[in-house]
Amino acid sequence: MTTSSSSSATHGRSAAGLDVSASFATTLDTPEHIRIAEELGFRRAWLYDTPQQSPDVWMVLALAAERTHRIGLGPGVLVPALRHPMVNAGGAAALERLAPGRVAVAFGTGYTGRRAMGQQPVSWAYMTRYVTAFRALLRGETVEWEGSPMRMLHTPEHPRGTPDTIPVYIAAIGPKGTAIAESLGDGVFLMGIPGVSEEVTKKFENVVYGTAGSVLGDGEDLSRCF
Repeated sequence: MTTSSSSSATHGRSAAGLDVSASFATTLDTPEHIRIAEELGFRRAWLYDTPQQSPDVWMVLALAAERTHRIGLGPGVLVPALRHPMVNAGGAAALERLAPGRVAVAFGTGYTGRRAMGQQPVSWAYMTRYVTAFRALLRGETVEWEGSPMRMLHTPEHPRGTPDTIPVYIAAIGPKGTAIAESLGDGVFLMGIPGVSEEVTKKFENVVYGTAGSVLGDGEDLSRCF
């Protein structure tokens, strides 16, 4: 389960004034699970990006978009080194066309995702270059990547770029990561991190907290999850 301190409509909000979302393992059954989550009133569905053990996250999100109408959708979190930035930008733009106004994207360095494939996490310098290119591509700009210029070239019925309205969250903990999230993203993504200091979270208008568990017990206060 994830909660967000961002402002939103009353749909998917807790009594504590937080948006309540759900995180899912990415499987071929997940689109149906997300449809049920929408019926239950969850604000957003985040899907893990784990290609070594799951179907492609963009494919599953697209299937979920076709089954739902209100719930927000997004990968949480994408590992930059797994895909060229054009691939993720194209995936985000296509999902936005399927689910207008419902898409958000979160990026992480791959501390767990890349280690699962025997690789080290990407550097924050690489993350900065990647997210900068990703956002520029969505705006339809020409950007340089690995020494060559590139731009999204879609057919006339599909605009070259998507207005830069897709929120981007950065998974970060320490001072370097939170500084990059502050400069590049629309919020910070904190997954399974207890006791995060208010000094970190107060820097951001939008904070996504990930916490273990699924359904609150009778009379259980949401604040006890943190």
